[in-house]
Amino acid sequence: SSCPENTVLTGLNYLKGQTPVLALKDDEYPAWLWDLLKPKVFPDDGPGGKGEKMRLRAANRQRIKEQNFLKTQ
Repeated sequence: SSCPENTVLTGLNYLKGQTPVLALKDDEYPAWLWDLLKPKVFPDDGPGGKGEKMRLRAANRQRIKEQNFLKTQ
């Protein structure tokens, strides 16, 4: 992790009267936690598959963002 063990993690404890949240050693966290930041990989399952749909949605989203940006110029 990005902070040493037993570091007080400010902002995570939002309930009054609770003990402060402390950072743990990396091996004390569950294994799935480290996979959250990895990008999702969709299989290339041919035309009409989930991978193609996700790529088309991402391309369309990017195109819309570019068009909206050009409208503001």
